[in-house]
Amino acid sequence: MIPYVPNVEQLLEKLPQFTKLHSHKKGGFKIFYPAERNDGTMEALKLAYVPAFDDIDEKVRFDLTEEVEKRLQREIGLLGRSKSQYIVKLGNLAPTSLSFSGFKFIAYTEELLIGDDLHSFIQKGKVPDEKELRLLATCIIEAIKDLWFNLNTVHRDIKPLNVIKTNDSHRPFIVLDLGLAFSIYESALTIDPHLRFPPPGTTRYLAPEMLNPNFRDTLDYRSDLYAMGITLFEYAAGIHPLARNRDDLLQTLTRIIREIPKPLEIYRSDLSKEFTSAVNQLLKKMPALRPANLTTLKKMIGTEL
Repeated sequence: MIPYVPNVEQLLEKLPQFTKLHSHKKGGFKIFYPAERNDGTMEALKLAYVPAFDDIDEKVRFDLTEEVEKRLQREIGLLGRSKSQYIVKLGNLAPTSLSFSGFKFIAYTEELLIGDDLHSFIQKGKVPDEKELRLLATCIIEAIKDLWFNLNTVHRDIKPLNVIKTNDSHRPFIVLDLGLAFSIYESALTIDPHLRFPPPGTTRYLAPEMLNPNFRDTLDYRSDLYAMGITLFEYAAGIHPLARNRDDLLQTLTRIIREIPKPLEIYRSDLSKEFTSAVNQLLKKMPALRPANLTTLKKMIGTEL
């Protein structure tokens, strides 16, 4: 929850490289502004809120603040090293610390993507055809491949809200937000991870193995494949395969661990058996039962761009 949103005049005063900011959107701990630079180019200005944690012990407060800042540094570093065109690119503004009325933010920019997230399309009742679903699968697979094989990283928060549908035929879907990314070779950032349950991420898109207290020891890209499967299912069917809006946290966690989702073909009988079977397999509870070969998976569920 962001307790304070600086106004446009405050931001332009501290960021003179921009001449105009458009209406903002809030999500999680970030505020997003379409921003026009002095040279007329457009970028996405991101303001990441750094909580003060005033109501807790000073040592814990310092550790948690450091965790937030390091997560942002990791996200920006990963975006800078990514080679995939299906992952959002960084803009020209390097991370800049700002303070407004005692509230701390870190500002940076990404490319401005023209489009909307999948969550908004689901809310509007959009029914994508199989060609579009296969394009979506291809783009997410390519993003996961880059994260895992190039960056040794698991996204951990693939979901409809973090995938943008664009008007660019070469980049029809782009994955956002590496703020919760987990690097298998870097030191863990989570403070007291054994006390953090559920783990970082959006609960209804967490793979079952991530609810194991020791999941970090065996975590790999198959958890992202599970989240991709949930995203494909939800975009295709207009309904989450497991979670329900009326459920509380415990009910959602129980469904993730125990409930077998109904097959996608029950909701979309018009889709090919090859496609629906692959999506269903991505939702297997055990990582070993999900498709592991990304090249083969792409042939099953994707298409050529």
